[in-house]
Amino acid sequence: MKKIKDKLITIYPQLIFLIVTFCIFMPSSLFLGNIDQFAVGFAALIPLLMAASLITAAVVILIGLIVPKKICNIYAAVIFGGALAAYVQGNFLNPDFGVLNGRQIQWSQFKVNGIISTVVWIVLIVVPPVIVCFKKDIMTNIIKWGSLFLSSIQVVTLVVLIVSSKRSVDYSYVVTKNDEFALSSQGNVVVFIVDTLDNEDAQNYVIDRYCEELKDFTYFDNMIGGGAPTALGVPLMLTGYQYDTTQSLADYRKKAYEEGTLIQDMSDNGYDVKLYTSSEYLNGVNQEAVSNTAGGQKYRISDKVQFFKNIYKMSAFYAFPQIIKQYFWFYGDDFAACQAPENNNVIQYELDDSQLYADFKNNDGITVDAGNKTFTLYHMVGAHAPYEMNEQCVDVGETETSLDKQIQGVFRYINEYMQQMKDKGVYDNSTVIITADHGGYGLYERPAVFVKMADTHNDVMQVNSDSVTFKNLYATYGKAALGQKSNYGNTLFDMAGVSQSRYHVAPWDVSKGMYPADEYLKNRDYSVFRIDGDAVNPQISVIKDEQQMKNINN
Repeated sequence: MKKIKDKLITIYPQLIFLIVTFCIFMPSSLFLGNIDQFAVGFAALIPLLMAASLITAAVVILIGLIVPKKICNIYAAVIFGGALAAYVQGNFLNPDFGVLNGRQIQWSQFKVNGIISTVVWIVLIVVPPVIVCFKKDIMTNIIKWGSLFLSSIQVVTLVVLIVSSKRSVDYSYVVTKNDEFALSSQGNVVVFIVDTLDNEDAQNYVIDRYCEELKDFTYFDNMIGGGAPTALGVPLMLTGYQYDTTQSLADYRKKAYEEGTLIQDMSDNGYDVKLYTSSEYLNGVNQEAVSNTAGGQKYRISDKVQFFKNIYKMSAFYAFPQIIKQYFWFYGDDFAACQAPENNNVIQYELDDSQLYADFKNNDGITVDAGNKTFTLYHMVGAHAPYEMNEQCVDVGETETSLDKQIQGVFRYINEYMQQMKDKGVYDNSTVIITADHGGYGLYERPAVFVKMADTHNDVMQVNSDSVTFKNLYATYGKAALGQKSNYGNTLFDMAGVSQSRYHVAPWDVSKGMYPADEYLKNRDYSVFRIDGDAVNPQISVIKDEQQMKNINN
C-alpha cells in the first residue's frame, strides 16, 4: 500500500499539469476564444472536460502503478516533459494557420516551424528524465513545483477568460426547416446561395455543362461581391449594407439589418420570407419578418460523443507537434452538427447539401399553394471545402469526391428543383437567382451570379459584363419581389454605362495570400479594398483612411 501511495505522490503534480493543460485549459480557451461559433454555452462543455480529465487520470495512474518504483521518477519526468511540450507548442510555437474553413493546409509552407517544433518536443521529453537519472532530488523538485506553478497560471488565465468572454451572436432563436419546399402559385423569388462558388469555378464547371438548364438566366461575369467570408457575404447580400470595419462585427450586423429594410418590406407587403441559413448570419434581423425562425430557444449538445471528439481533436491540433498536426486537422463548422435546439419539436436547418437533397426527395419535391408569395433563400455548402459530396448529391467523405463532383451534386439539386417549378407551373412567374456569398480565390471578391427574372425566356444564356456588386443584387431582390414599390437603388440590370466605386472587405487570413508582408493588413481583423477596373484584371488598393472606410456605404 505504501508503494502505491509513494507512486501517486510522485506523479500527482505532473498529472495535474497534464490534465490542466490538455484536458481543461486548451479546449476551454479554444472554446471561449471562438465563443460566437458555438450555440451552446460554456457550461455545456464542463461535463466533457471532466470526462477527459478522469480518463486521462485513470490511464496515467494505471501506467504509474505498473511501472517499477525505481523508474517512477523517470515516468513522472516524461509526463512533465510531454505536458510542458504541449504547453509550449500551444502557446508559442504554432504558426498562423488562418481560419480552419475547410481548405486543406499547405503543410509544405511550414517546414521550418515543423523542424523547430520537433526539436523542442524531443528536448523537452528527453532532457527531464535524463537529468532525473543524475540529479534526482533537485530535478524532481523542479518538476513538481514547475508543474504546479504552470498549472496555477493556466487556471487563473482560464478564470479571466470565462469572466471576460462575451458572446456577440444571438442564439436565442433557431432557423427551422418549416415549409422548406413550399412555394406560391402567385409568384416567388428563389435564391440559391452556392457557398464559395467563384466566377472561375462557374466558368470551369457550370456554364457549359448546364447551358440548357441556365438558358433563361443572365450571367454577371464582372461582379465584385463586397464582403467575405460568409459572415460578411450573407448580411451584405440581404441588406445591401457593407462592413466599413470601423465598427465591431456584431454592431455591423445590427446596423445592416436596420439599414436594409427589404426583408421587413417584403413581409409587410404579404411575402412569406424564408431564409434557410445559419442563425449566425441573421443576427440583427427582425425575426417576426422571417417565417421560418423560432424564438425563445436554447441549444444543447445533441451528439456528446462527436462533440467530445471534435473539441479534443481541435485541442490536439494546437497542442501536438507540428509533424503530426495534419492528422488532427479539422473543419471549424464540424461542431454545428453536434448542437441542436433543446426543444425536440423544432427541426433546425443545417448547411448540409446531401441532407437538403434527401429532404427534397422525401418531400416529393416542391409543394405549391395559392397563399402568399415567397422569398425563399437556400444557403448551401456549395463549392466550400472540405469536399465530401459526390455528383449524386450524396455524402461520401473526402476521399471519394472533388470540387467538380461536389458542384455537380449541388446543381443536381438546383436543376431538379427548377424542373419541379416548371412541372408545377411556377417557374415562369418566379425569379430564380443562383449566386455565392463570396468567391473562392484572391480576396474572395468574385462570386458567381446567375439571374432569371420572372417571365424571362432566352434561347441561350445571356452574359452581362457591367460593373456590379452585391448592392445591385440586393436591389434586384427588391425589384423582383416588390416591382414598382422597390426603391433600393440600381439593380444588376440597370448598370449599363454606369460607373461606380467598388469596395470589398476581407479578413487577414484571406488577404495574406495576396499581401503576406503588409503589416497594416496583418494587424487588422478585416480591411477594406478598393477595386477599380474589370473584375478579371482589377487594380486593387488598400483603404487605410477611416473616413474613406465609413463612406463605402454612401
